[in-house]
Parts: sequence; C-alpha cells; structure tokens
Amino acid sequence: MLSIGDFSKVSQVTPKTLRYYDEINLLKPTSTDVKSGYRYYDVSQLETILLIKRLKEYTFSLEEIKQVLESKQDQELLQVTINKKKKEISQKMQSYSRLLERITDDLSILERGNKIMSYLNTIEVKLTEVPEMNLLYLRKQMNVNEYGHYIGELFGRLTAEKFTPTGPPLTIYHSPDFDPENTDMELAVPIAEQNEQTRTFPACLCAVSTYTGPYTELSSVYSKILKWIEEQGYTMNGAPFEIYQTDPNITAPDKNIVEIYFPVAL
Repeated sequence: MLSIGDFSKVSQVTPKTLRYYDEINLLKPTSTDVKSGYRYYDVSQLETILLIKRLKEYTFSLEEIKQVLESKQDQELLQVTINKKKKEISQKMQSYSRLLERITDDLSILERGNKIMSYLNTIEVKLTEVPEMNLLYLRKQMNVNEYGHYIGELFGRLTAEKFTPTGPPLTIYHSPDFDPENTDMELAVPIAEQNEQTRTFPACLCAVSTYTGPYTELSSVYSKILKWIEEQGYTMNGAPFEIYQTDPNITAPDKNIVEIYFPVAL
C-alpha cells in the first residue's frame, strides 16, 4: 500500500489533484483511514493514474476518462475514442497552421509599412445580374453545426428524385443578425424540374465578390461588399447568399471557392 504522498511522488500527480479525483469518483484510494482521513493506494493503481495522465495529454475531458475507466478499459471503445481525439487534434493543428501563415503574412505587411487591414483593398467587388433560378430548397432555423446534416438531407432528395442540377449549391441567409445557434438558413440547389418541392428565386441585381480560402475568413469579404455598396450609392435589397463553386468535403480549406452575393437597388 502507498500513502497519498508516496503515490503522488511516484505518479507526479499532486495530492490536491488525487483528492479531487477521489471526490469525483475518477480514481478512489483502495482504503481511507476513518480516524485520520489518510488515503492509501494499491501499487496496481499506478497504471490507472498513468493512463489518466496520458488521456489528459490527449485532451480527454475528465468525464471522457471516467467513461473509459468505467468500461474496464474496453480496448475497442478506447481505440474509437482515441481515433476521435486524433481527428480533433489534426483539425486544430491545421487551424493553427493557417493561423501561423496569417500571422506571418500580417507581419510582412507591417514590416513593409502598411496597415494590417490593408488586405481588404485586395478584395474585388463588382455588380452583376443574377438570373432567375428554380430551386430545390430546405429552409430551417438551425444551429450552424447542423448544416452538414441538412445539406445531406437536401442532396438525398436530389438523388432520390433524380433531379437535374443546373448549377452549384447555395445558401441564403434570412436571419437579420448573426446567431450561430439559431439562424434562418435556406439551403438550395438549382434544378431543371419544377414541382411542389421547388420555388422560383427571382432575378436580381447583386454586388458580388469571389473568395478563395477558408470559410472562417468570409466576414472580411462581407465587410468589403457592404462598404462597396455604401460607396457606390446602392442599398441592400434582399437576403445575402453564397454560391459554392467547390465541395468543401473534398477541397482543402485554402482552396475553397465561394461567391458572395448581396442583392442591391439604387
């Protein structure tokens, strides 16, 4: 048996943390002295605390670790869970890699004596007539994280009914403000067939900009378009929409191509 002090020294986990693990039933000592309250651990529990430390390094939450331990370290569950963490970490690494590239670019801009936001001047905006479209659509109040589910549902209908697409998919943003947890979005695909599942999207005059890169940077394009609309003496005349020229499921984030449209009027 090891006292909490000895167990702490060997595992390099503080007594305070071990007491907390006891309180939340993550790792309970083998026995506790009723009079003194001293905690004692079995040597075999060293393997458990080492596993806990490793899973914490893998960014597991304590609740996730508890589930692993309660499953008696089921190897299949552990493999699935670690694979999930691996994907999450890979995505974070890609995000940090893009962030590092942007920081490097911004430093280069500053070193040349330019303002950090001067990149906005490179975003081109033009006026275009968008023709009438017949849309297969799905409009919902949704969390933006549900987008993948609903776009899958829309494409499922497209395939099941054997509709004929006439253009790339688009998203129309009907909400008056930004609320990622509850936003009014219309997902659509232009198709040749007309029936009760479709609607006509009217022709409109739009300010448009084509953007290549990760979707996280779209707010810069939106800002530039709004500034252009004001400078050119136009007013907004409808919900903005995006047309996707590439499939994000098979395209690297920095290669995504999306067209952003704002309906306008004089």
